[in-house]
Amino acid sequence: MALLDGRTILIVENDPAIALDLKASLFAAGATPVGPANSVEGAFALIADHAIDAAILDIRLHKDELVFPVADTLQALRVPYVFASGRSTALMPLRHGDKPFFDKPFRPEQIIEALAKMLAEQSTD
Repeated sequence: MALLDGRTILIVENDPAIALDLKASLFAAGATPVGPANSVEGAFALIADHAIDAAILDIRLHKDELVFPVADTLQALRVPYVFASGRSTALMPLRHGDKPFFDKPFRPEQIIEALAKMLAEQSTD
């Protein structure tokens, strides 16, 4: 059984090459990737249209938009998420400081393992 079998994972990423790599890795892990969204508005549209189990969030999106409104919404919905960004964690609001942060360049396998762990922990709560 793959680590993310049957899980729907939202990708919020403004770099198409990174998003494609994440998508392929999520497919290989048994997940259904949704996105990528490269804006807050795009991410909200995907959240509205799909039952999201977890998410991968880049911090700085298209036109220097920050992803934190998406993270706030996911947190309110109790959807686990990780940050994957080339930006400093100094941009991270304290309310999201406890979430896993993967600095670019990262290995997608690290993110998949973190998401699987978070989803497993959530199902035992």
